[in-house]
This record gives sequence, C-alpha cells and structure tokens, in this order.
Amino acid sequence: MAHPWFGIGLGVLSCVAYTAAAVTQWRLDTILSTPLTTRRAVFDLLRHPLWWIATLLNVARSVFQVGALALAPLSVVQPLGVLVLVFSVPWAARLDRRSVTAREWKGVLLTVLALTVLLAIATTGGAGRTLDPGEALGLTLGSLALLGAGAWIAGLTSPARRGPLSGVLAGAAFGISSALAKTAVDTTSGGGSAVEALPSVLGTALVALLGLFLSQAAYRGLEPGAPLGATVFANPVTATVIAIVLLGETYGGGPVGAGVALLCVLLCGYGLTLLTSVRETGSGSTSMDRPPLPSAPAKEAHR
Repeated sequence: MAHPWFGIGLGVLSCVAYTAAAVTQWRLDTILSTPLTTRRAVFDLLRHPLWWIATLLNVARSVFQVGALALAPLSVVQPLGVLVLVFSVPWAARLDRRSVTAREWKGVLLTVLALTVLLAIATTGGAGRTLDPGEALGLTLGSLALLGAGAWIAGLTSPARRGPLSGVLAGAAFGISSALAKTAVDTTSGGGSAVEALPSVLGTALVALLGLFLSQAAYRGLEPGAPLGATVFANPVTATVIAIVLLGETYGGGPVGAGVALLCVLLCGYGLTLLTSVRETGSGSTSMDRPPLPSAPAKEAHR
C-alpha cells in the first residue's frame, strides 16, 4: 500500500494547480474588462487562451485531489486547501508589481487559522451511501437553480460584496460537483451501470462548469484574496454538509465542535473583510465599478 506521504504530496500539487488556476483567472479579469452580462462577453472569455489554461489547471487540481484522497485520509488532505490562499495572495501581488499589505497578511493569517481549525473538526464518519440516479439528478437541478439565483442576487449587491459572495457560490459549486463525482465513482466501482452513473457524471460536469464561471466573476475588480478565500472556505463546508445530509455520514465534532465551527466561520468572515481590497486601474478609478455576475442587463444599462 502506498505511503500516506504520497497522498500528501499529491494534495500539495493540487493546491499548487488550484493556485495557478486562480491567479490565471484573476489575471484574465485584468485583461478582459467587459462584464459577464452579455453573450459577446462570454464569447470573448471563451476565446481567450488564459481561460483554457485556467480550465486545464482546474482539471489537474481535481485529478491530484482524487489521487490524494485515495492515498491519504480526508482529515489530512482537506486542511491542505488553506495553502491555496497562502500561495495566491503574494503570487498575485508580485504579478501586480506591488507588495502584500499588512492588512492582507492579517486577513490571510486569520482566514487560514479559521479554515484549518474548521476543517480539523468538520470530519465525518466516512461510512455512507451513494445517491441513486434520481437523487443525483435532483441535486444537480436544484444546485443549478440555487446557484443561478445566487448569481443574480450577487449582481444586485454592492461591489465590495459581489466578489466574496461569488466566491462562496463558486466554492459551493465545486463542493457539490465533488459530491456528485464521488457518487459517479462509487456507482461504477460498485458494479453499477453507465446509465445509473450518467446523471451524476453530467451533474459533475455542469455544476463544475458553472463554478468556473462563478469563480471567474468573483475576481471582478478585486484583489484575489477575498474571493479565493471565500471559495476555499465554501468548498469543504458544502461537501461536508452534503455528506451528512444526503450521504448519511455522521458528524464527528459533536456539540462542542459545532460551537467551535461557528466561531471559526465568524473569524473567517472577519479575515475575508480584511482581504477585500479594490484593484486599481490605470486610469486611477477602480474596476470595482464593473458588475461581476450575469445579473439584469437593464439594471446595469441605467448606471
């Protein structure tokens, strides 16, 4: 049997690939200034090479993550996700030819601390069931509807809140797609047919694709810290909730753990507020004026 350190190594590689994808998407936002509210804007996004580089990096991240979970315990691999935030903030600052501010470092420290403790206590029993095709289809359709509604609401909020909210939605999408992917793998490995696995396979692809667009929108006009921190936070939390509510796994934290988890959520929220900083444009104005999500075009036209 492979040593768990190989799984940890793959987990670190997953974090590196995720960081590279996030910084690439953030960089892409600095190049494409058109809001994602029209078909032309989405077409321009899909034509740009950086979008496909980010997509491939996200695919690599997923492959490394699956390999890591196959070789090392979830309780060891999941906390490694906080490294993404540690890597990305100084990396993006270097590309932007600036120094990381003391406020950003404080935000990184608080967010990483909160996420580490949260992931340490947010463990499940591990034994659970697999979603049947109808449940997988229902989870997919329900997720697409809720995430779409969340995207519309995010488009109506103040600019400083749009990025973190979009990041939460993106993280939720990635957590849901992970649960659907696990269902697809368990179905096929357990002797199920391709037809039985089809709803979860399609659901994984659709929800993950929506997550990519939401994560791209999250960087609109902001430095990457707050949007990425929100994504890294929401991903494992969503996956854990699905594991407990839908897959029948048991929560291992108990009442005390639930109280600590709530404190971690509050601390993480404060850390994200410290990381929320506006990206300056060359004209001296901020790109925060651009809406991050495909909300109502008519509303934007009146601005």
